[in-house]
Amino acid sequence: MRLRPLAARLTATALLALTTTAAATLPASAEPAGGAGAPGTSTPAPYQLTLSTNPSTADFGHRTVNLTGTLSRADGSPVTDATVPVKEAVLYKTWNPWGDPIDPIERESRSLGTLRTDSNGHFTLDGVSADRWLTQNSTFVTPLNQVQFYASYDPPEDPTNQDIVFAETTVVTQPTAGTISYKVNKTRVHAGEILVVQGKVTWPAGHGPVAGTRVLLRTYFESSFNAQTTTDAQGNFIVTSKIRDYDNEFVIFSAPNDYYLAGASQNLPVKNLSNG
Repeated sequence: MRLRPLAARLTATALLALTTTAAATLPASAEPAGGAGAPGTSTPAPYQLTLSTNPSTADFGHRTVNLTGTLSRADGSPVTDATVPVKEAVLYKTWNPWGDPIDPIERESRSLGTLRTDSNGHFTLDGVSADRWLTQNSTFVTPLNQVQFYASYDPPEDPTNQDIVFAETTVVTQPTAGTISYKVNKTRVHAGEILVVQGKVTWPAGHGPVAGTRVLLRTYFESSFNAQTTTDAQGNFIVTSKIRDYDNEFVIFSAPNDYYLAGASQNLPVKNLSNG
């Protein structure tokens, strides 16, 4: 089994960290609402921020939620006419078969704008789509089935930004499951040969066209995928990959563009005889 050198893994880790930072300017883990006092003290935070959604779950036919929140001082009095930026992020699992110490979550994020509190310190945003907003396929392939919302407040009396308070809430998505079927041109392969996988992706009627769904083939355990294709109008696909001597894991899986359609995967009964 060929393992990737440590230096290469560290380089990949650094690049992934940069990519994640560029993809979203969000707290990796937002502070509890209102933040915290200085370490080792019980001093309450000067502000308390809350955020919630209604409903807290979403499915294929019900993807919109209403956001509500409150901003108050430590004594419970409302903070009125304050600006509260709100953001949204669709979550994916980080590909990390090496167990490196990197963020386990990838995010597609966007700003939902800035809200303003009313006389009771409340703010609302109705009819928000808890969904992907990008039309192109995601660069990430493993959805976590969660959409997170973030709110923040930067007290004007603090020019250092050290007293910013955060709140976050998560909508759990319930995608509709699809299927994937396949056949391979051979089950015993050697380096230099071409593995051909053809099959079909389906999902229940009424869940949109299947045409253009990505189908990914993994042949090596360190790779999220090594070859890809898209389905035709009937969901049929053919994907090929040239076998390398160290290929050792063969998996075919679909990656729908729609966050509310769950991809399907199959382990292929293929053995590489080049590596024993």
